[in-house]
Amino acid sequence: MQSSRVLSFVISEDTLRIRPKWFIPDYLKLQYAGLLGFVSVGAGYNFTPRYDGTLYFGVLSETFGGSSVNVQTLSYKSSWGLFRPGLLGPITPKAGASLNWGYTNNTFRRLPEHYPEKYYFQNRLHIAPFYGAEWKREFAAESSISAIGLYAEMSTLDAYLLEFFRTKYVTIDKIWNLALGITIYFN
Repeated sequence: MQSSRVLSFVISEDTLRIRPKWFIPDYLKLQYAGLLGFVSVGAGYNFTPRYDGTLYFGVLSETFGGSSVNVQTLSYKSSWGLFRPGLLGPITPKAGASLNWGYTNNTFRRLPEHYPEKYYFQNRLHIAPFYGAEWKREFAAESSISAIGLYAEMSTLDAYLLEFFRTKYVTIDKIWNLALGITIYFN
């Protein structure tokens, strides 16, 4: 589906596409859990029919999640559709990874000197692979909202995977986290 925000011109059998206000995101997301915080909001772009990228900001605090520790997370999530769009109707299986940067009073990029070497994994920056699916409901072209999607994802962190492979105490069923979300797509 071609966005109404794209203008196409044909010049000597070449197509030139101009998208006014390119900085306006293609969609907004609201996500519950999923290693980005208790709640997170994101804005993203559909770069190709099967690849999109989303920038998220997540929070975990006493107000959002009942935590005694305040955590803010900034994340860039890359997501790939596993099949061509429409193959499974309104459901699109997806997989990808996000790069999460967490900030709180007890996160660190380098271990403090009083920790033994390789005792702890740094906890400020993580790679978080995920898989899941989105159900999408399309709307009429006249609306400014082109579709709404509901999605679920299972994700883990690089540190969890490391401990799964390194120790016998962390099992595969203990490293996954469920995220639920809604996506609002724009024309």
